[in-house]
Amino acid sequence: MIDTFNGALTLNQTLLYGLRESPHAVRRGMLVVLLVGLLVGGVNGVRTFMGVLNPDREFATLREAWFDMLDQQALAATAPEQREAVKLIRENIDPAFDLARTLNDLPVALPQPAGALFQGLGVLVSQPLSYLSGLLIAVIFTHIAARWLGGQGNIQQMLGLGALSVAPHALDALTFVPFLGSAFGLIAWGWGLVILIVSAGVAHRLDNGRAAIAVAFFPAIGGILALLGLCALLLVSAVTAGLGA
Repeated sequence: MIDTFNGALTLNQTLLYGLRESPHAVRRGMLVVLLVGLLVGGVNGVRTFMGVLNPDREFATLREAWFDMLDQQALAATAPEQREAVKLIRENIDPAFDLARTLNDLPVALPQPAGALFQGLGVLVSQPLSYLSGLLIAVIFTHIAARWLGGQGNIQQMLGLGALSVAPHALDALTFVPFLGSAFGLIAWGWGLVILIVSAGVAHRLDNGRAAIAVAFFPAIGGILALLGLCALLLVSAVTAGLGA
């Protein structure tokens, strides 16, 4: 499993072509998803467990993050409306956190350590399932588009190879690092996208150009439809406002 994980990160061609012909491609791919999911879920689960046991520290960290974000928004604000919105949010942060603390102090069915443990375990178990659900959606749509473009692979090959794109998301375990967390998440997403494109090309015997089109086809269609829907909504709102005037 570790060899498959390392080979995925380095786009080892011997591994990719061997996995395409392997009857155990899906199992090997799913082991990578499980490994990454348990790693990230374990880190997040421990953080959740510690946060539930020490809510004051968690609230303080969140409050500081909110004020840092608002400071950045205030510096970037150019219009009076933006500055007023930032001011309004800043004035209501402490009341919102006071309400959150009150809700957190309400009695619960389980004692605090047991409740914290179950919440941490929930995060641990749910993380692999989260990666798996996202992977299945990406693989199915990529597989359909690749077949339209002349791809010759089957869904088992696409799933086994596509699962390797989850490997870089091991970096998601570091997204809690101050200032660098978002960068780690972005690197993981971009690295995984490259692996998915190369894996689709290998699975379907396509060049990288057509493989990239297969990966981007349905997301692009979704983006266009969302944009058209937004334009239609704005048009209807403008017409309604005109009629009301």
